[in-house]
Amino acid sequence: MLSPLLASEPPVRSDPRELSPPRLSTYVPPRADADNPPLVLIAEDHEDSRDALQTLLEALGYRVAVAGNGAQAVEVALAQRPDLVLMDMMMPEVDGFAATRMLRADPAFGEVPIIAITAMEGARESVLQAGCSDMVLKPVDIRAFLEKLRVWLGSGQRGPGQA
Repeated sequence: MLSPLLASEPPVRSDPRELSPPRLSTYVPPRADADNPPLVLIAEDHEDSRDALQTLLEALGYRVAVAGNGAQAVEVALAQRPDLVLMDMMMPEVDGFAATRMLRADPAFGEVPIIAITAMEGARESVLQAGCSDMVLKPVDIRAFLEKLRVWLGSGQRGPGQA
């Protein structure tokens, strides 16, 4: 037997005309040019962060080189001539500040975008003084990060070994 309260309430019905469709994101990350994908060097000492960035960039069609510290970053950059460098600023052996200054000392790297990746919120002036072109804060906002890549790689600037 239904309680008097339940028996007196009208049944709940939804009017399909009043339902709004779910809001879906229309964001589509920019993909690399399949005919001439840019080479991005990821200089990051934390393996998980490096692997996550590498997986993301490769999924979007970029070619990727990696380095686990600043000394390796300079070595790989000079050997492979990337179109863009993602430089963690706090790494062992040689930090990102020193590695950036070393790369900027080579005339071939004067125009190559070097984007600092750091958790130091107040570091913008320091990374720009070291020679970085831009900065991304950790934790990385993927949309903002990909937009920076699009801007720097889409500006027609390519690495010293690229056409």
